[in-house]
This record gives sequence, structure tokens and C-alpha cells, in this order.
Amino acid sequence: MTEVGLFIVLFAALFLGWAMGRKNPAKKSKREKKSVPPDYFRGLNHLLNDQHSEAIDAFVDSLEVNSDTFDIHLTLGNLFRKKGEIQKAINVHQNLLARPEITQREMRMVQLELASDFMSAGLLDRASRLLLNMATASKKSEFHSKILTLLVDLYEFEQSWDKAIQISSELIKESPTKKEIKRLAHFHCEMAEIFSKKELWKEAFQHYKQALGVDSSCVRASVGAANVLSSQRRYRDAIKELKQVAEQDPEFISIIIPQLKDCYQRVWGGSGFIKFLQEQNQKKPSAALILALAQHYMEDDKEYAEMFLVEQLRSHPTLKGFRELINLQMKDSRGQNQQHLEVLYELIDQLAQVKPQFQCRQCGFSGYQLHWQCPSCKNWGVVKPIHGLEGE
Repeated sequence: MTEVGLFIVLFAALFLGWAMGRKNPAKKSKREKKSVPPDYFRGLNHLLNDQHSEAIDAFVDSLEVNSDTFDIHLTLGNLFRKKGEIQKAINVHQNLLARPEITQREMRMVQLELASDFMSAGLLDRASRLLLNMATASKKSEFHSKILTLLVDLYEFEQSWDKAIQISSELIKESPTKKEIKRLAHFHCEMAEIFSKKELWKEAFQHYKQALGVDSSCVRASVGAANVLSSQRRYRDAIKELKQVAEQDPEFISIIIPQLKDCYQRVWGGSGFIKFLQEQNQKKPSAALILALAQHYMEDDKEYAEMFLVEQLRSHPTLKGFRELINLQMKDSRGQNQQHLEVLYELIDQLAQVKPQFQCRQCGFSGYQLHWQCPSCKNWGVVKPIHGLEGE
């Protein structure tokens, strides 16, 4: 059990002792001791013996449900759920609901926790029915936003993107937080990808545009819209979408360079592409920009390409850049010098390949693939290319 969980148990035990002492202050201490339920002392005994689960069970048994103990029951039920003892959590919360003395507000609080229990247990149908009934009955209550949030979580888990979009849109009208806005945009992108796989380009493009309407900074939507336009050979429009990424988040420029280069070559040649690279490199240098420019300069002047690469590495050193510089040097070297450069190239190449390329800015998860939803913390749009010596 975590320190927080243990604190909750201790707090529950102390609160119970205080409440019972407060209940009959005029009575003698001998009588007070007799009024304390045996389960209370059993719980303390389990707690002292580090038997935390047994201690919680005993405290739950010793607590009568009333206005003084309602919050403790609710907290203990939540603790059971966090410990993975879902059935115990359900029992505690259902026991609270069965009490006729709880208020309407308390009933809504218990129903929310019970819905979370059902979701944790994988009982999604029961959670959905409970939440939908609550959403209908509590449209103007203080809990409505929380109810909608849980519904969105449920539909996201089920990957029911159309339902998630519907409820999320309603939620944003009430609580337009940055997190929910970003999440809704990605729901539209998920729907767009489904249509793209079916080659329903019009529907896919509409969802990408809806995503940008919700969140104008959604890089995924711009890249997806460009993919749709490229599939229809609308390369000029695709270029506009891709260049928009530079304004949305320059950290993502590295992922659009190959596609942007291809689109430019199909319509205008390479001049516009190189101008774009030069402008962006002046604003925010990255390994991808520097290498793309060096490769272009190599076509006309190898010496200038090397000078450019060295100059860029002085101000923006990266493993990828050093690897490319060694590669250029190897082409003109001979004999032992070439062998030494080959060994150095292999070492840096191996080092660069084992380093993750993307990292979540929320929880620190890192990997070699770009995930629009972090596999670890489940937040949307928080995984980005790594920058610095080992990245871009």
C-alpha cells in the first residue's frame, strides 16, 4: 500500500475514534470504551501488524453510514478501486446507495464513483447505462461536466469515436479546457483515419478540417489533411497544409520534410522547398533541417556542404549531424584514415539508432515511433520529437 493509502486508513481510524468520543462526551470513559465497536480495535490490530487490506475491511465494517462517516466510506471505496479490489469498491458504493438517509447530492457522488468502479472492472455497458441516465437527470447539476468526462473516457476506451465526438463536443460547451479541446481534435483525426483507409477522401478531409476547427494547433490534422490531398494529387494544397505545421509547432518540422520535398518536386521543383528549409533553419535549427540542406548543397558543391555542416554543428551539435559529417569525409579519404572514419561512423551510427526519437512531454515516455496518444499516460498530442544532442 502507498503512503497515501496508509494515511487514509490512519485518518479513518482516528476520525472514528474522535467521532465516538464526541458522540457521548458526558459519559464516563468506561462506558465510552464499551460503545466502541469491536471491529474498530480489530482494524487497529491489523494496521499495527501491517495487514492493510484486513485493516480497511475492519474499518468499513465498524463505520455506520451517516453524515459524519459518508466521506470516509466514499474514500475507502476509492482506495479499494485504486488497489485493484474492484468488487470491494463496488460493494462499498452500492451499500452507500442503498441507504435512504443520503442526500440527492451524495447519491450523485456515489453514482460517479460506482461508474468508475464499473469502468475499472471492464463492465462498460453498466457504466454507460449509469452515466447516460445520470447525464439526462443531472443536466444542470454541478456533476454534469464530470459525468460527461467519464462518458468521453469510456467511449475513448471503446474507440467509439463518433460517440466520443458527440459527448466531447457537449462537454467543451460547458468546460472548454485545453485538454478536452485537444482530445476532441484527435477524435476527429481518428475518424478521418478510418475513412482514409476506406479511401473515402471527402469524409476524411472533412474530419481533419473539423479537427482544425476545434484546435487550430493540431499538427496531426494538418499532416493528415496533406496526406489526403496528396492521395488526390492535389500537391499544391498539400504543401499549404504541411507548411502550416511550421506555425503550429516547429518541433514537428522533421516529420514533414520527406513528404514536403516530394510534393514540391511534383509541382515546382526544389527551389521553394530549399527556401522553406533555409527560413525554418534560421528560426529554429534542427538536425532534420540541417541534413536536408547539406544534402541539397552536396549536389552542387561538396566543399560548401561540408563547411555548412561544420558551421551548423558548432551552434547546434547533434549525433545525426556528426554522423553525416563523417559520412562526407569518408568519401574523400583513403587507406588508414578511411578505416578510422568507418569505425567512428559505425559507433556514432549505432549510438544514434539506439536513442529514442520521440518523448512524451507529460510523463517522459520515450520510443522510436510517434504516438499521437501517449501509450503511458494516455494524453493526446503530448509526444513530440526529441531535440538536443541525441535528437533533433
